[in-house]
Amino acid sequence: MHSRRDVLERIGATGTAAVAVTGLSGSAAAAPGSIPSNYLTEYRAAGDAYGIDWTYLAGVGWVETQHGTYESGCAESYAGAKGPMQFMPSTWDAYGVDGDGDGYADICNYKDAIPAAANYLTASGAPENWDDALYAYNHSWSYVNDVKDAAAYYRDTYGDGGGGGSTFSEGDQVTPTVDLNTREQPGTDSTVVATVSPGEVGEIVNGPTTKDGYTWWGMHWLDRGVWGWSVEQYLDSA
Repeated sequence: MHSRRDVLERIGATGTAAVAVTGLSGSAAAAPGSIPSNYLTEYRAAGDAYGIDWTYLAGVGWVETQHGTYESGCAESYAGAKGPMQFMPSTWDAYGVDGDGDGYADICNYKDAIPAAANYLTASGAPENWDDALYAYNHSWSYVNDVKDAAAYYRDTYGDGGGGGSTFSEGDQVTPTVDLNTREQPGTDSTVVATVSPGEVGEIVNGPTTKDGYTWWGMHWLDRGVWGWSVEQYLDSA
């Protein structure tokens, strides 16, 4: 998407940089700052609207501008990126969103920039492949890891990133809506133990938990006698 700034545009008569940003490190990497309530509302709303884990949006917002802290006056980076989610203008032209419904998609308005980031990330592979989506946002694997680390911190701090209440509960019987992999543990890198098909019935025995941008449920697939973890969005009541 863009080359993230090393420092924001120099501002003020002194000519000193507003801040140096080279990715999370030290204590910043271990514990990102708290999310302002107005930003938290928008991250969650955008996550719900685009069907993604909102904590990744918060991770991007933290790494880019610490939730708007470093975009006073919508300062432009040396690379030309702008706003709280640091969009390049050309990318904004393609993916900008009028999030607050005022008739104008404003790159400097967090109410527009946060859903625009969700729009761009889903177009780039989220939630199926967060690594590729985040790498498209910024071509740096250290950036990808910084955002994922921040997202994990926010998930632990603020709760499940899936948005809203859980669809199912333990004891519910469900069936997949597609041919669905069931894995040994939550997570897209975990070993597949079975691929179940629509019409097969399973009972929820554990969960939910969030991993890799998905909500996972522990399943006992009754027709096969198989136990594993499956993604909520591909399950329906049996």
